[in-house]
Amino acid sequence: MLPTTSLAPPPRRRHSIVCYVILVILTLIIIAAVGFLITWFVTKPKKLHYNLVNASVQKFNFTDDNHMSGTFKFTILLQNPNHRISVYYNSVEIFVKFKDQTLAFDTVEPFHQPGMNVTQIDDTLVAQNVAVSKSDAKDLRAQTSLGNIDLPVYVNARVRFKVGIWKSARRTAKIECSHVTVSLSQSYKSTNSSCDADI
Repeated sequence: MLPTTSLAPPPRRRHSIVCYVILVILTLIIIAAVGFLITWFVTKPKKLHYNLVNASVQKFNFTDDNHMSGTFKFTILLQNPNHRISVYYNSVEIFVKFKDQTLAFDTVEPFHQPGMNVTQIDDTLVAQNVAVSKSDAKDLRAQTSLGNIDLPVYVNARVRFKVGIWKSARRTAKIECSHVTVSLSQSYKSTNSSCDADI
């Protein structure tokens, strides 16, 4: 009589554990998505607004060999019109340019902006003997002869949004204040330039 051989049972237990894990993951994803949608509709997020309201330059000098120096001062208003959303500015970099050339650069200390708040940044950027390209020097000299310079101001910031205990991932906010006219007179010139933001 031939010995009987028993077949191993199919690995049902392992299969059921895999299905359970997948089900738990899908459930968590659905809960997170639903929570995000509810938060989105409850908070009704509004776009952040940025304005450059004051601009001036002191100790401006543009030499015959196309080197520029000057101390630029800007006031930028950051408006958060949201009731339940606050913003963490983890890093802020401010540039002043002529054409595509950076003339001066500065960083601002990180800060937190609560909801329904307008934060004012007063910053000073120093250009020290910056070499200006030949093509840009011609346009810059023409503008200085008129007593005003058009200098776009750029802000790059790493931001996070907070709603309740939830915080978003960090993202880069690119802000451009393109229509900034700076007077070369010693008096403080007021300006009002709405800035475009890409977040």
